[in-house]
Formats: sequence, structure tokens, C-alpha cells
Amino acid sequence: MKRLLLKTSVFLLLCSSFLALNTELYGQSNPVPFELGSGAYEFTAWNSTSTAGTYPPNMIFHFVPANQVAPFYMDGTSDYNCAYNKTSRPRINGLEGDGINFITTSTSQYNDCSSSGTAANRFIGVALVSLDAAARTNIRLQWKSETITPGDGNGIPANPREWKIRLQYRVGITGLFADVPGPIEFVSTTATGDSLTLGPVSLPVECVNQPVVQVRWIYYESAAGNGGTRPKLRLDDIEISSDTWVGIDEHQADNERIFELFPNPATSQFTIRTKSAKQGTIRIIDLIGKEVFQANFIHALTTINCESFPAGVYFVQLLDESKTLLKTRKLVIR
Repeated sequence: MKRLLLKTSVFLLLCSSFLALNTELYGQSNPVPFELGSGAYEFTAWNSTSTAGTYPPNMIFHFVPANQVAPFYMDGTSDYNCAYNKTSRPRINGLEGDGINFITTSTSQYNDCSSSGTAANRFIGVALVSLDAAARTNIRLQWKSETITPGDGNGIPANPREWKIRLQYRVGITGLFADVPGPIEFVSTTATGDSLTLGPVSLPVECVNQPVVQVRWIYYESAAGNGGTRPKLRLDDIEISSDTWVGIDEHQADNERIFELFPNPATSQFTIRTKSAKQGTIRIIDLIGKEVFQANFIHALTTINCESFPAGVYFVQLLDESKTLLKTRKLVIR
């Protein structure tokens, strides 16, 4: 039977990580990255009754500026903030145990998601997942898509308007997205219920050992077809897995021993306790990959003042004397 919820263990892991780092679930333009070192990421369900403005753990949905005739590579225009059971205008619907669907129209979604507001270039759309790929390599993705409803082709069902779902990525949370080489995409068909599982496909090498990698699925129009209504396409059964980065000491099967930091979350200061490395470098980077702190350590205990750091999520890296990365840990500063 099709699962109606995320696998229990993965779901609880995602939710606990997500809620620990977010007291507010709304407007997450850059979701908290899922730690691939903890296991595979999975998305298999989203309810039609989910609260507007909330998203699955480590995921966000975006509006785009226009109905595209080619994939675009910049950020979406805004977060999807409408209900997941809408029946008109551009929208994302929750399909319970079948994931979500994308469907757009020729007219924009209202700014207030109702018929009383203005409509300012809010079309569908994007689903984005954020990943923590520190010390991970061979990052593999697969997912399932389906033509729920074909386009009508303006009365010519055999030649409907053609839409696609394409996989893109970027390292960090700024800059242009790029197509996963192929490109890797699902193409709408003329038959209701046609489905396809795509992948596994590996992300490019620049994603290896990166603290933030974003992947997204973009719903867009090709030039083919006779027009008419747009097809409704499903996105489901996302699975993202990885391997331990070979640049890491093989003894990192128990790499939790390399260092720990506390308290976490921190407010004014935190301490790093090293267990394996005798000396080396501590490096702290923010969500966009910018280094905000670096210092050498020669003692088992190092205390760092973080009062001047803006509240948010950071990544603390420990490097040995040869500058080889030993371990990355996530730090929350409040």
C-alpha cells in the first residue's frame, strides 16, 4: 500500500531537526539543510489540508514570475503561501500519499490567494530541497512524476501543450541554478496516469563536501503543443542519498569522536572540545558559504565568543594541520 506519511524514522528525524532550528514555519525562502550524513532524505506525502505557508521539512515551494517557455535559472519570485486544496489559478495541491502536483493557468494567482486581491505575476512553480552535504559524496537523487491530467490541446487531445519538470541545483543559497546534466526532466504525456521514475542521478562534483546544496524541481512549458489548458503534473517519492566523502579519514565511521560543541544553540559563546586532533584550525561559515571566523587551536577545549554573530545557522569545521577537513557540525546561534 502506498505510504500516506513519511517513513516514521525519517519523518521524526526531519521534524525534530526542523523544529529545533525554526520557531516559525512560515516564509522559509531558504529551508534548514537536511544532514545527508544522518541518512537518506525522503519525501512521499503532503496533505491537502496542510496549513497555508507551511512546508515539508527542509523543503519550500516557490512561485515563479511567468509561465515559462524555457527553464529559468534564478530564484523564484516568492514563497508559495496559498492553501494546498485550491481549485483555481496557479497552485500546488497536496495529494496526501501521492506527494504534490503543479498546475498553472494563464492568469496569475492573487497576492492574497483569493479573488479579492491583486494578481502580481505569481505562477507555478518550484519545489526546492536544501541539503547539508558536508563530508558527503556521490549525492544521488531519484523521484517519480506523473501526468495527472494532460493538456487539452485546444480540442486536439493528441497534441496538447507540453510541460516538463526539470531538476536543477546550486551550491549555497545565492547565485544562479544550473541544470543537472542531461538535462534530467519529466515530460508530460497525452495519457492520464502516465508516470515515470527518474534516476538515480548523481549531482555534479562541485556539490561534494558542501555545507549547503539546494536542489529544485521546476515546472515549465516547452514550445510543443497546440495550447489550451496546461497539464497537471505530480512530484512524489523523492529520495536523496549519499556516501561518505573519501577525503575523510576512514576512521570516521566513528567520527562523532572528532569534536563536539556546546551549548548548541548558543547565545554569547560556545566551546569546542576536540578528541582526536591535537591541533589544527577551526573555521565557521554561514549559510551562504561565507567564512565568518577562523582560528588555530592547540588545546582540547576552545571557547569562542559569538555575541557579534547574527542569529542564525552556521557550520563549524575542524581541519587538521594539513588543512584537511575532519568534521563539520551545525551550530545555531540565537
